[in-house]
Amino acid sequence: MHDSKRELLMRAFPVVMPSGQRYWTVLDDDLKVVDAADQWLRSLRFGRDRAELTTKAYAGGVALYLRWCAATGRARPQAGRTRRRPSR
Repeated sequence: MHDSKRELLMRAFPVVMPSGQRYWTVLDDDLKVVDAADQWLRSLRFGRDRAELTTKAYAGGVALYLRWCAATGRARPQAGRTRRRPSR
């Protein structure tokens, strides 16, 4: 269980498949794979034939996004759609 005052530490992590092919995924605080991120990153690497380093860069970005969602209390699917208007 996470302490609500502690920042979540999502992180990018390399994966080596039995075939020897590699890609990067995102792990949560408990070192469990973040399923939605993993599915997307695997589809990029193997379904769209992107380079391993592309998944590394994207996994790092996804980990930062998920940390931001947790730190700001936003739900993942709607977080990017929430915009606040600047004060005038």
